[in-house]
Amino acid sequence: MRIITGNLRGREIPSHHALSSIRLTSSKLKEAVFSMLGAELEDQTFLDLCAGSGQIGLEACSRGARVTFNEPDRRRCEQLRRLLRQLRAPQVELHSAKGQVLIPRLCEAGKRFDLIYLDPPYHATRSKQPLSLALLELLADGKLFSTEGLLLVQHQAELELPSEIDQLLLLRRRPYGNTTLDIYHLKTEDSITPAIRRSSES
Repeated sequence: MRIITGNLRGREIPSHHALSSIRLTSSKLKEAVFSMLGAELEDQTFLDLCAGSGQIGLEACSRGARVTFNEPDRRRCEQLRRLLRQLRAPQVELHSAKGQVLIPRLCEAGKRFDLIYLDPPYHATRSKQPLSLALLELLADGKLFSTEGLLLVQHQAELELPSEIDQLLLLRRRPYGNTTLDIYHLKTEDSITPAIRRSSES
């Protein structure tokens, strides 16, 4: 598994026993995500809320984004910490907390993100809800987003997330095999960037 774009292109994300149970995002989906977001993410703030191997956040970092990683599993977090040091990845923060704990902490700290990527374990639950839905509900007040912020939710295809929830509106939904990618934006017409608008209309 390698970083496919940007100034870290070609650098390896090693396999490790601590990562053996992680469901890795397919190369096709990863390429589709970063093709949509564009070649340059210079100075964009990016939150990888359920980082796992770190591959999504590292792609964003490689393109110039300021990335905040969060991996709740301590062993996986330490592996990711070592990898970030090895890559000398610039402009990164690393947390290890459950998403439902970290989200209010970041809000209290006044953090705002241009891009948030949400990809929890598909079969994880919280209060009998799929974890992806539970975390979506926590993000739905929009407090963690910049004015033109986007939320990308990767989830199992059989789960249908709401098209509208609090301050978030579904912009685009695309299937990739047994995975679906939902893209949300704040309920403001100005928050739809021209590139994303064109993609949603195609």
